[in-house]
Amino acid sequence: MKNFKRIFRLLTLVFFMVLALVGVGLGGGIPIPSSNRREDTIVIKVELVESEEDQKELSE
Repeated sequence: MKNFKRIFRLLTLVFFMVLALVGVGLGGGIPIPSSNRREDTIVIKVELVESEEDQKELSE
């Protein structure tokens, strides 16, 4: 009976290892998250103030 339990445990371990290998083979493993993303980026928006002289030059 002890020999049977030992063999059964070994076969169960091998079975779970095979299931894990098949799952990794089909799913492709765990994806590694990319760290290219920047958080809390500050974007400064600058508006160009056109003077009246610039508008006169453009209209001429």
